[in-house]
Amino acid sequence: MSVTAIIPMWNRADLTRQCVARLREQTVPFDRILVVDDGSAEPYAGPDVIRLPENRGFAAAVNAGWRAAATTHIAVINNDVQLAPEWLERLLAAGGWFATGKLYMPNGLLDGTFDLVSRGGFAWRAGHGKPDGGLWDEPREIAMASFTAVLLRTELRDTVGYLDESFGTYYEDVEFGVRCRRAGLRGRYVPSATGVHAGSATAGAWSEFMVRQISANQARLVAKHWGNRHSWAVGVAQFLWRRLAARRGQRAVFPVFPVEQSGPLAWDDALIESLQRETGFDTFWRWYFRLVRP
Repeated sequence: MSVTAIIPMWNRADLTRQCVARLREQTVPFDRILVVDDGSAEPYAGPDVIRLPENRGFAAAVNAGWRAAATTHIAVINNDVQLAPEWLERLLAAGGWFATGKLYMPNGLLDGTFDLVSRGGFAWRAGHGKPDGGLWDEPREIAMASFTAVLLRTELRDTVGYLDESFGTYYEDVEFGVRCRRAGLRGRYVPSATGVHAGSATAGAWSEFMVRQISANQARLVAKHWGNRHSWAVGVAQFLWRRLAARRGQRAVFPVFPVEQSGPLAWDDALIESLQRETGFDTFWRWYFRLVRP
């Protein structure tokens, strides 16, 4: 097995240098560490860099690196992530079409584990903002993984395609996970593969950019994969997201996209509700499950 690490970056070259330095400490070394500079005003200077002429978004940056990869696997890693030395070794040993581990926030709370998606079209990085504990310590088969830090078989590009570049940044990994689900391709969650994610170091938490992108891409995801199904759950989720954004001084707008029909899809409402109940409901999910039955 061989692995190319792909680090998409848009500015914050300092974070990229730190990320690259930590990746060189892996117990199983990467065969290639490739930085994709997505039109940064502050370019990254290094030995293995793809420079895009303009900012095209996270999906395009990942795809540029993926197309250049000649290894059996790729690892997509945000530049604000610091991985433990055994991260790659443990994910490679787990197998699966893709694999991910447990990320922490700098304050010690969980940044996330694996991804789950609701009928309302919003995803949850399971465990986000929760204290660590036994609930998150069991390896499991998973249907979706965040591209914050993920190991993928390179041949997935031939099986389900690349990331959809129309998503730009945010939810591009959720949409990719939906396609993996439709194809019946499963991954692994490996809690012993850990790291720390600063989070929103480029775009900023609850920034205008973040709210605009998540809102638009949630609507894009629903139009592409939901068709006209589950309109009540989608409407409830969008209403709640608007309320949360408004509390932070932002306006959430959901554009209308052409509806595609992609057939039935498995949802994670029951698992999201169960995990939220066990760890304490976030505001969004508390109201969502009061109005939408899992």
